[in-house]
This record gives sequence, structure tokens and C-alpha cells, in this order.
Amino acid sequence: MVMITSAANRGWDGDVNLVNLAGAGLPAPSVIRTAKIATIDARDAERLGKITTGTLTVVKNRLRKTLGL
Repeated sequence: MVMITSAANRGWDGDVNLVNLAGAGLPAPSVIRTAKIATIDARDAERLGKITTGTLTVVKNRLRKTLGL
């Protein structure tokens, strides 16, 4: 899992701006912070929405870079 934040602070390397907020189920402009990776129990996860295929591709590429793959 990666962090999604609406914080208005300075961006990080690897941040991906979310364009379709309504589709993602988010109320405010947000970024996916690929440098912040965590694990959680699947039972604690809840689907809020969905990101576009294009955004997912960018996130995957940034994660590969972050993880050195």
C-alpha cells in the first residue's frame, strides 16, 4: 500500500498527482506518495474508489524507481 495525502506541503520525489478525484473517492486534491510504502492487513483495507489506468501505470513506474527494480 502507498500513502495518499491531501497535505499541501512540499512534494516528494515519486509523487503522482491524482486527477480524477471523484473516481478515486477523494474529496480534496491529493497525491499518491510512492516513497511511503506500508503493509496492512487486508481486512483493514477499504475501497474508496478507483484510479485511472494511466495513473496506475505512472504509479507502477515510480514504485519501480523507488524500489530500484
